[in-house]
Amino acid sequence: MTLSTRVTITTDELPALRAAMRDAQTAAAEYYGQTARNNSIEDLGTPVRRFLVAAQTVNDLLTNSVSDILTYRSITNSGSHPSTGVIRGVKYVRNVAQHVAHVIRPRDDHVLIGGIHGLRIYTFWDEVPGTVHAQLHRSTQNLKADFDAFLLGTNVTDTMLDTLSFFSDVAPDIPHRDERGEWTGFPLMSQPSVSGRLHPEEPSDEKAALAWLNKRRPNGDVRVICGQITVDGTRYIFGHTFAGRLSYAPFVETAEQLGRDIAAGYLYVVGDVLANTVNCTEDIQHAIQGAVFKSCADIATWTVPVPTDGWDEDWVDEAMASTWRSALEMEQGEGLFRISSYPIRRVRRLNALVPYLP
Repeated sequence: MTLSTRVTITTDELPALRAAMRDAQTAAAEYYGQTARNNSIEDLGTPVRRFLVAAQTVNDLLTNSVSDILTYRSITNSGSHPSTGVIRGVKYVRNVAQHVAHVIRPRDDHVLIGGIHGLRIYTFWDEVPGTVHAQLHRSTQNLKADFDAFLLGTNVTDTMLDTLSFFSDVAPDIPHRDERGEWTGFPLMSQPSVSGRLHPEEPSDEKAALAWLNKRRPNGDVRVICGQITVDGTRYIFGHTFAGRLSYAPFVETAEQLGRDIAAGYLYVVGDVLANTVNCTEDIQHAIQGAVFKSCADIATWTVPVPTDGWDEDWVDEAMASTWRSALEMEQGEGLFRISSYPIRRVRRLNALVPYLP
């Protein structure tokens, strides 16, 4: 987006906007988490309504309370952003929930996806009955066309991500971030072989999404390198990503990508993961997609910095070489992994195996 389509937010205006964004972000994350916990549609309705209220609070603040309201009103009135209809549809259904005796929740019919790695239901926005619509103020009734066009029958999670993405596009400083600099509540936890977005910033187009993944820093606190392997003339570095003392996923990066990550301030170190961790998968209730390793001591005590110029020759424990080659093939989409290569790379890059637990 160009600067002319961004709202200027002053320092004094940021706290209220970030607080409202945090409410919307955590409501979206809670809703998504609930879809994997065998909860009822009634249960799912609670975070949905929380999200609607928080999202409309952000919309109200940008519409009426910031000093640069003219820019925001110009964006929403002109439709210059592809998600302005979503924002109007969210306002419509939020007003229904707030002003009419009608319960807003996902519709009863839904899609159930999953297998041995867990099930998740995908729900959709339900119709607003005509008798309910007739009770609304005229200004709200005028928004129903946007609800019907952009929300009705749409996956609820997609609407939430579109809404958060819109607010970030028009006011990039307002997303609430955690101590690692990541959006609070994100990424959403990956579901195997499902390519639906896990992050408000994630593009829908896979090619653009891959570029986005490579441009942003990896998630997690540190990556411990276990070796290097060369395939078809390209050097690949592999190892494990740690958040705190826990590693949920391996990583495989080209030497060039590793250099870009380090230049962006991400920490890579070198160490023997197997000799300094224990498998604690059985102790982690949500560890359903792979092994979880726990460092026996502070990671800094058994790792060393990455050599400035990397490595001229490959180094890998031959007993593990085939395992790491398989990990690389999964990301490259070879054979059976052709369809799932992007979700696999995304899971590793975003460290999207850790659910947000409010």
